[in-house]
Amino acid sequence: MIELKIEGATCNGCVKSIEKALTQVKGVEGVSFSLETKLAQITGNADKEALTEAVEMAGFDVIES
Repeated sequence: MIELKIEGATCNGCVKSIEKALTQVKGVEGVSFSLETKLAQITGNADKEALTEAVEMAGFDVIES
């Protein structure tokens, strides 16, 4: 499992945007993002750089990985 701390999410719409962006990355099998902890948990065999790029393209910042 890969975990990313993501900054900038403030609502359930943000959660959906982040989960959608991460789900589209090659190798991702599952995504769960908590608005409370700002932590995304990703299962599968995805590249961490590709995940970070997907989050940034969706308009959010990865502050810790």
